[in-house]
Amino acid sequence: MELNRPKEAIAAFQRVLFFGDEDFQKKVFPNIAECYFLLEDYATASRYFDLAYFSASTDTTKTNYTFKKIESLVREKSFLFAKVELLNLPDNLPPTLSNKKLLYSGIIHYGLGEYDESKASFLQIVSEETPQMTIIAAFSKLEKVAKISPKKARIMSMIVPGLGQFYAGDVRNGINSLVLNGSFAYLTLQTMFNYSIWDAAISILPWYQRYHMGGYLRAEEAAYEKIRRETGEIFQEIIVTVASAQPTSQKTPTQSATLNK
Repeated sequence: MELNRPKEAIAAFQRVLFFGDEDFQKKVFPNIAECYFLLEDYATASRYFDLAYFSASTDTTKTNYTFKKIESLVREKSFLFAKVELLNLPDNLPPTLSNKKLLYSGIIHYGLGEYDESKASFLQIVSEETPQMTIIAAFSKLEKVAKISPKKARIMSMIVPGLGQFYAGDVRNGINSLVLNGSFAYLTLQTMFNYSIWDAAISILPWYQRYHMGGYLRAEEAAYEKIRRETGEIFQEIIVTVASAQPTSQKTPTQSATLNK
């Protein structure tokens, strides 16, 4: 298989699937899966690894394809499906594969927001006290992240434009929202005093309402983004700690890929 030409390889393998005999077709599934994996089409790769699994003749090969499917699903962030595949792995794995299973377990539980289970999995991989304490400290930071409330950010910006963005750490947009909405409020009052409430209602208020609503919706999204960002940073810290505590030969592709992002 030409690893640097996966699209051409897929076309060739698809012809084999159509014209080849059944035994040869079974040998093609893992190759097609690898090609789609290289193309970062992880959903399709996982389907072909599934076909490769059912075509495999040995338990060792089946385990290998299950790991590959799990990695594809993890990269696609299909954590719930990856969790199901994790249950298909045997319990009596050799130490290296057992650690690999624990690594994926930690990643999957983290992706699903099951942080206690994730922490337990990661701690089983690391034997030394220092990295264990680093992992525990990293998970403790999630308690602060859990206190971030998008609903609170929205309500704060409803009451005082820009306040929700300040709460979510989006200072620049908070200032913009405060100044813009303040300007519209000033224009509304000026129009009311100089002309009439009716003139203010038809000329200024629709624009004020539009920008006010946009401001508090952006405040809510800023809070969600802060949660995603801080959760991701904590995850990176955990993965770096776990990877650094492992011998180089035992690091999985998922660890390396995560560290390089």
